[in-house]
Amino acid sequence: MNNANPNTPIYSIGAVNEKTGLTRRQIRYYEEVDLIKPARTEGNQRIYSQNDIARLNKIKELLESGLNIAGIKKQLGTAEEEQKKRESSNKKSLSSGRKVSQKKLTSLYPVSNRADLIELLNEEEFEE
Repeated sequence: MNNANPNTPIYSIGAVNEKTGLTRRQIRYYEEVDLIKPARTEGNQRIYSQNDIARLNKIKELLESGLNIAGIKKQLGTAEEEQKKRESSNKKSLSSGRKVSQKKLTSLYPVSNRADLIELLNEEEFEE
């Protein structure tokens, strides 16, 4: 997945748990306090992007260094602020002629249409 967009949500909470070492409860708590905002499938399952995982690892690192949640929010901003930045970046990409996928995953368990998943991942390669 070298060419996949790091904003594309493809990881389940279990995969994020394995990649970060954070418990599912901790991950949900960071969503509750607006440090992250994972995408949701139509079935309301949380799905995370590579950027979400990187942000969770940064949150973990800051907590281990002694910062509290308020301090982390000050340093990283809230998930809402991050979402606005991403949307702004997507609008810029659209205006510069780059292709931005509007497809959404509908399920993770099981991936009901693998062709759609592969197409979604392949669409994330921007046309130059």
